Amino acid sequence: MMRHLISNILARCTGIMMLAAALSLWAADAVQAQGMFSPARKVNDRIITNYDVAQRMEFLELMNVGAADLRREAIDRLTEEVVQMQYAARKGIRLSRSDIADGMAEFASRVELTTEEVLSILAENGIAREGFEQFIRAGLKWRRVVEREVPGLVHVSESDVARARDVAAIRGTQRVLISEIFLPTDPEFAEAVAQISQMIEAARSIEEFSELAREFSLAGSRDQGGRLEWMPLDNLPGQIAEPISVARTGEVIGPIEVSGAVAYFQLRGTDSTRDIPADRIELTYKRLLLPGARTEANLARVARIRAEVRDCAELGRFARDLPDTALVERTELQRNIAQSDALELARLDRNEVSANTIEGNNLVVLMLCARELQYDERPSDAMIDNLLFDRRIEGLARVRLEGLIADADIRDY
Repeated sequence: MMRHLISNILARCTGIMMLAAALSLWAADAVQAQGMFSPARKVNDRIITNYDVAQRMEFLELMNVGAADLRREAIDRLTEEVVQMQYAARKGIRLSRSDIADGMAEFASRVELTTEEVLSILAENGIAREGFEQFIRAGLKWRRVVEREVPGLVHVSESDVARARDVAAIRGTQRVLISEIFLPTDPEFAEAVAQISQMIEAARSIEEFSELAREFSLAGSRDQGGRLEWMPLDNLPGQIAEPISVARTGEVIGPIEVSGAVAYFQLRGTDSTRDIPADRIELTYKRLLLPGARTEANLARVARIRAEVRDCAELGRFARDLPDTALVERTELQRNIAQSDALELARLDRNEVSANTIEGNNLVVLMLCARELQYDERPSDAMIDNLLFDRRIEGLARVRLEGLIADADIRDY
């Protein structure tokens, strides 16, 4: 009988222990659940819960979104969506169920899936349909805000389209930062040029080279110590681009003979981006010959051109008193342009002027009208216009959203 009593007591104790363990597990689950639905951030009067954040983190991982801090990325994106929906609500923007269904279908089509397939993949990864719908809803509402408010602020001009065709705007390349010195080749200066050349070749620093440029260079850059701004390496003619491409910073390249001058260059820095196929770069430029070479009158005329001429179409008025052959417009592949002109054009942006070289007894004035990359199927002006328009709308919309976020009452927990 004693054994039976002990057995009953042990059984009751075991039951109590099991019940206690079950209650403990239930309590832990309840606390965990409570923690999941506790606030992570409050945006104005809207609470973003830890559950919302966890769901968005799963979604971002599924979308292969790279972020150093995935939780912070999720919170920031949810914050943007709250602000977008609150602003859209103030503007009276509403969506129907069919609008949301269409938006989900559009999103799915981007990854070549149906809505049902996307929802199935989300479910398999523990992501609720509600979170996906909120993501779609916020995007659709903000799109309608942008369509209503932003386009009127955007204008794309013909000059914008023209600039967008520039090689520098289409693709990047290896850039170089160089300084230049141009010396005359006139026989009467031969002895002086020989002495100056020795000094240039002996230069051991960037500052030393710049001082020599200020004192002796014929180029318009002399006042800046011969220092040019960044330029694509592919803009330079091969005879110059090749030694510069393998030069060390501070190294002097030259002498290199160009029309009416001897040139020295010094590499001050490099910057690599994507390459441009140099054999497909086409330049349109105007070439004006001013009789008398570097006379005071010609230098004064060049100064007026720089001050008054805004584009290639206006250069003609400075050739009215000259023969018809003095001003020509050319469109050529870069590789086919004479080296002396190619070197000058390399330093120019659209509608800029160079006047550093001599041809016969003429000062050569060059003005770059366009530098474009030739495509097998050249995009139309309308296509570029639409692309620029969309980009500018996107930029303005981003600025508007960042302003709304800055004005929001945001509190982290």
